[in-house]
This record gives sequence, C-alpha cells and structure tokens, in this order.
Amino acid sequence: MTEQREYIRIKDRAVIRLNTIAQLPSEGEEHPLPLPNHFKLLNEIVSSQAEEGQILHAVESDSSATAKYFKLQNKKIQALAQLIISAHPDATKFPEQKVSISETGVDFYNVTERPLDSLLALNLIFMPDYLSFELYAKVITCTPFSTNNDELGPIYRYGLQFVEIEEQDKDRIARRIFHKQLEERRKQRLGQ
Repeated sequence: MTEQREYIRIKDRAVIRLNTIAQLPSEGEEHPLPLPNHFKLLNEIVSSQAEEGQILHAVESDSSATAKYFKLQNKKIQALAQLIISAHPDATKFPEQKVSISETGVDFYNVTERPLDSLLALNLIFMPDYLSFELYAKVITCTPFSTNNDELGPIYRYGLQFVEIEEQDKDRIARRIFHKQLEERRKQRLGQ
C-alpha cells in the first residue's frame, strides 16, 4: 500500500527563472541555471541562522538577555544582506509574481507554453527576503489562461512538480510555508 501525504499549499510572491533541459545533470554537475553568488551567500547566512537556533535555545536557558542580543544581531546581519542584494542589478532583472507553493511543487503563470513532462532547471526566489533555490521540476500542467487582454498575448498556468529535490531545500521550503502561515494568522487576528 502506498502512502500519499497531503502537502500544505500557500500563496506567496517570487521571482521565477526557468529553462527547459533535456535531462537532469549528472551527480556533481553544476545547475544549468546557477544563482548569482550573492544569492548563494544569503542562503548560507539563513542556513547558519537556522543551525544557530538550537544553540540559542541553550544560551537562552542560561541568559535570556544574551540570547536576545544574538537574535538581534542575526536580524541585523540578514537585513544587511537583503539590502545588499536588493541593490544588485540581478535583484530587479526578473519580475516578481504570485505563486502557489508546497513542499512538492509550485504553480504560477508564464507566457511560454511548454509540453507536459518537460524537465526544467528552475530558480525560485521568494520576495521580499530573497530566499532562493536552484531546483529541477517537471511540467505537470500547462493550460492556457484567459486574461481578456489581447495585448498581453497568451498566458499559461503552470503546475510544476519538483524533481530530485534535496532534503535541505525541502526543509527550507517547509519552513517558509510555516512562517507564511503564522504571518497570515497574525494578520487575521489583527484584522488586517
């Protein structure tokens, strides 16, 4: 018996870059659509902050003031890194758009039609914090979408399923979803 797990899907904003690829790269090969180095650096900062969480918890049991100080320093470092990235030309090169994301895939709109089962190299950059991913995905839906605006030309609604996603990336996406859910609940409680 196969176990089918339900994944939570949320609405978010992201920049999406994608290219069709013939096959997945071999082990150790570079991603065909590499993220710029400054995005990778921010990812390292965010990853190290997640690892520091357990240490901060231990520090907090000894000294809540020290733990609070370190948390504030982490926020400052992340804010500075985001500011540096936002000033870089790559940050505004591609348009931000609405997406629907889960741990297993992403839905969005695009002007290029691609056949079902096409393999894609994908950059997914969540806004406004620039949390970014180098992923692979398979096109599971690509349906025409009516905009009632002939000037725009055809637009397609995509459904992509992540392929061979690394556990670390899946965890980071899951954390993103969790934090967005908390943010939405907070807004609802405050009546926003």
